[in-house]
Amino acid sequence: HIDFSIILYLCNFIFCYRQRPIIRSTMNRVLSSKTAGAGRLPALRRAPSARSPAGLQVAAMANRGGSTLRAGLVSPAQRMMHGSITNNARRAFTAGPLKAVPAPNKNMTEANTTPTKDILETFQRADAVCFDVDCTITTNDGLDLLAEFMGVGAECEALTTKAMDGTMDLSESLEERLNIINCTPEHVKKFIKTYPPETRVVEGVKSFITALQSRGIKVYLITGGFRELMLPIARYLNVPTENVFANRMMWQWDEVTMMPTKLVGFDDSEPTSRNQGKPEAIARIRDKFPYNTVVMIGDGVTDLEAVQVTGGADLFIGYGGVVARPTVQAEADWFITDYAVLEASLQRFKVAMIGSGAWACAAMTMIAHNVRPENGAGLFNDEVQMWVYEEDVEGSKLTDIINQTHQNPRYLPGVDLGSNVVANPDLLSTVKDADVLVFCAPHQFVRGICKQLVGRIKRNAVAISLIKGMRVRPEGPQMISEMISRYLNIDCSVLMG
Repeated sequence: HIDFSIILYLCNFIFCYRQRPIIRSTMNRVLSSKTAGAGRLPALRRAPSARSPAGLQVAAMANRGGSTLRAGLVSPAQRMMHGSITNNARRAFTAGPLKAVPAPNKNMTEANTTPTKDILETFQRADAVCFDVDCTITTNDGLDLLAEFMGVGAECEALTTKAMDGTMDLSESLEERLNIINCTPEHVKKFIKTYPPETRVVEGVKSFITALQSRGIKVYLITGGFRELMLPIARYLNVPTENVFANRMMWQWDEVTMMPTKLVGFDDSEPTSRNQGKPEAIARIRDKFPYNTVVMIGDGVTDLEAVQVTGGADLFIGYGGVVARPTVQAEADWFITDYAVLEASLQRFKVAMIGSGAWACAAMTMIAHNVRPENGAGLFNDEVQMWVYEEDVEGSKLTDIINQTHQNPRYLPGVDLGSNVVANPDLLSTVKDADVLVFCAPHQFVRGICKQLVGRIKRNAVAISLIKGMRVRPEGPQMISEMISRYLNIDCSVLMG
């Protein structure tokens, strides 16, 4: 029984210092001791000028599950030069007015509940996902619910339907509904207390948002609803308030008490107060952050607009779990009614262990535990392949014994590795399609292993070296991590004695 907590703390410290957030969040989960035990597809509807050159995209940031993930191999000067060029290009892109891009015609009966390969890959490579809120994250429209709370629900609901169906201007709908509701700040406070966020959110959306955030994917709320009603929901979903785009109520202030007393309208300078405001909000986000792929999820026509305008989203997923609107269902790139479908479609990282000695098996016990869905937030494939140098043990193959007993009697007897560990005597099939390669073999064999792996691993894989020692050469010693990086052209983090 070995306590790895101090060693793993140092590993996490070194790793967090060197790596990008997406690698950090992924690797810390693989080798965490807290629990005992790629490139981009072209934008679907964006003009060519909306994308930075492919060469700059490589250095810009880690693409979720599909990038080179080599931030540590890019010099500060290169990053500064890239930042200047990219920012200038993005300013040029967003400087002009937003222009409508005709959406492709779709057959109203065309089935889009099953995504094409391109749509699925675009979704899996998202840097940011933007959600509508009313009837997308919540089971109802917030303003309509407030109207019902105030006793004028029927009058407002019809106006909401017209705005969402596109038969009424959004600004006009908001103005008329606020005039009907005519609430005070006290009414808003009582409403929020009566309808707390946990009673309003759609089933599965909190789990899905948590899964996105665990992958380093940024989440935004872009809604035609009002900030006063949306912020409690954002806090419940752990979405930062600065990532919320919503309308603001305008209040008349009492001159004596200096307190808001009467609702007098809304702030029409917010982009979400008007039609085509959501693509404008996304354009602002893209102007501030170098996201390559942005996905919009919503139930209404104003959400669909986000993908029909230059500078907006790259992919639109229609949500019909609360209200299925015919236009949205027909025009969405992908139409779903259950967030479990999206969560199940997120990319999951495959981990492979190269080595099967005592130290490799000790690390494998933690890896096997942490990749399980209940421990890894669905980040990883449950099965972990472990490359084992084949030996005979009392007349049986070592790999057969490990796969039958889940123990390695030769190097770590009596310790259960995990029922999800698969011993494999073939190196190349062990690492096939692996996203994370954990090297834990004797240092003198690593060069030969790397030579076999050249050109046979995923381009965007990352490595962790648990190997002691270094390579001694006439021209000087070489770190094992440096050898792995140079041979395989991937980033390599280190945990060693």
